[in-house]
Amino acid sequence: MNIRSRSAIHETARVALDRAPHKHRIILIYTAVCCGLSLLVTLLSVFFSDRISGTGGLGSIGLRSVLSTGQSVLPIVQAIITACLGLGYHIAMLTVTRGYEATPQVLTQGFRHWGALIRVMLLQGIVYFLLGFAATYLSSFIFLMTPFSAGFMEIMEPVIMNMTVMDNSLILDEATLMAAAETMVPMLWIMLVLCLLLMVPVYFRFRMVTFCLADNPRQGALAAMVQSRRLLRGNCFALFRLDLSLWWFYLATVVINLLCYGDVLLPMLGVSLPWSGTVSFYVFYILSLAAQVALNYFAMNRVYAVYAVAYDALLDQQQPPKYPVQV
Repeated sequence: MNIRSRSAIHETARVALDRAPHKHRIILIYTAVCCGLSLLVTLLSVFFSDRISGTGGLGSIGLRSVLSTGQSVLPIVQAIITACLGLGYHIAMLTVTRGYEATPQVLTQGFRHWGALIRVMLLQGIVYFLLGFAATYLSSFIFLMTPFSAGFMEIMEPVIMNMTVMDNSLILDEATLMAAAETMVPMLWIMLVLCLLLMVPVYFRFRMVTFCLADNPRQGALAAMVQSRRLLRGNCFALFRLDLSLWWFYLATVVINLLCYGDVLLPMLGVSLPWSGTVSFYVFYILSLAAQVALNYFAMNRVYAVYAVAYDALLDQQQPPKYPVQV
């Protein structure tokens, strides 16, 4: 099979899912844990914020420090648990699409290889950070070397001229700072374009990293990244076209994310809500979680089965795929 044969990939994924007896239990458990964990972390974060705001004085410094640390650690713990479950879900989808039986217990396989998964996340984060740093540096250079910086230089020139050898510190009042910030809007657009040009190709070359790690977790983080880059060399546009065939899933995901911030977006659009901001926050948050559960149950297996088949199609182009998944 070839990754460019999108109809064949969709059909293979559909047939494999039809034969999977535990597909509904797997996605329900995965979704329940992820959404339940998200709700728990949100409630604990709100609780910690209330406790922190309710403590004052020097005698409560220790308690505030503990609560602040706990509030900061919660999202990290959530991200690690969710990532491990995600790795287990990728293993389940690979197992199903290769014609083997996958039980809900497969979801726990991701926790056995959490170290490699975290290293993958850190390495990708470093790569994107370096690309973002390069885009920021290049955008500032391009901005200063083009007519876009005329307004910025007009504002900054008197300030720079007032600097002396004895006092070369750059001190700006609030009005000057705001005016300078307004003239730097073109630089932000330049930086956005550069970020897209630098990061999008790298992002697509890393799209199969999780499947590579799920297929052979013992190979390590760096090897999984190298393998994903090798598999997608010359196939990034084909993967993008496969993404377009699943546009409805990504559109629904965007709508759900917007629904989560309905308490902020609706007042910005001039829509007044008949209850307090706190009630609005919980109402839209619960609605978004319910919508996420529905989307996952009815569509997520199909989407990830398609990508699992696409991963095997990429393997077929270079080497025979491994059967079954090596966990």
